[in-house]
Amino acid sequence: LTDVTGVQTCALPIYSSVKKVLSELKKLSESNPEKYMEFIKQYNRPLKEGLYSDFGNRETIQELIRFKSTEREGMISFSDYVSAMKDDQKVIYYITGDNEETLRNSPLLEAYKEKNIEVLLMDDEIDEIVIPTLGKYMEKELKAVNRSGAGDELKTEADKENAKEAKPVIERIKKSLGESVKDVVASSRLSGSPCCIVVDENDPTAQMQHMLKAMGQTDMPDIKPILEINPKHEIIEKLKNIKDEALFDDISFLLLEQAMLVEGVEIKKPADFVKRLNRVMGKAV
Repeated sequence: LTDVTGVQTCALPIYSSVKKVLSELKKLSESNPEKYMEFIKQYNRPLKEGLYSDFGNRETIQELIRFKSTEREGMISFSDYVSAMKDDQKVIYYITGDNEETLRNSPLLEAYKEKNIEVLLMDDEIDEIVIPTLGKYMEKELKAVNRSGAGDELKTEADKENAKEAKPVIERIKKSLGESVKDVVASSRLSGSPCCIVVDENDPTAQMQHMLKAMGQTDMPDIKPILEINPKHEIIEKLKNIKDEALFDDISFLLLEQAMLVEGVEIKKPADFVKRLNRVMGKAV
């Protein structure tokens, strides 16, 4: 036998052993969920890495990994999520980031909470890498709510009308922000907040950008966010009537910067942010 053949021969029992271990873990998750959760606390991340590195066992691993959720305590599986989906829901929603508290308080979740739509909270950096490679689970598309296209399913006729009415102020905000954003659009996912930021469907998220830079990719192009505004929020309504262009510019940038802060994105020029904030507060008091 050649060396290559020898490696291949040895690989067969190893692969078989991995398959057997995963099978036993599947049985444990079904027969003793509490004990399985003790295992998950330590080995959830290595299992997730298997989604990317062990394609042959991917379907089994999909059943074993667990996630936090907006609707339930503890951690749940993809199967748990699908079993609780609304009859007309066709998508598995999730949100990625590096901090659970930040994710739970994200404005991006407002409409989902109002409609009692569950969203998986993925605060492990490995999620950014492995989950997009899955694409679907049980024919249900996996969709990140911090991407621009995720809000389309929530859009109503009223949202379309609101967007039409807000078009002039949206264009003014877009002009004020200039090259700081990729676009400014009306949002269908906000209720209590004036704005939020998302990334385009094909752009890396803020967390992914941070990870890539940490791995040495310092020559990455500057990825600009999309600012979504809530047409019915008090601030946006009042913006429509502001004639002072300097004040309008300040408020436009503060909307963008507060949206960045809420999502844990670093503001590049914090001194400018403070100056804008002080100017606006000075006119408000």
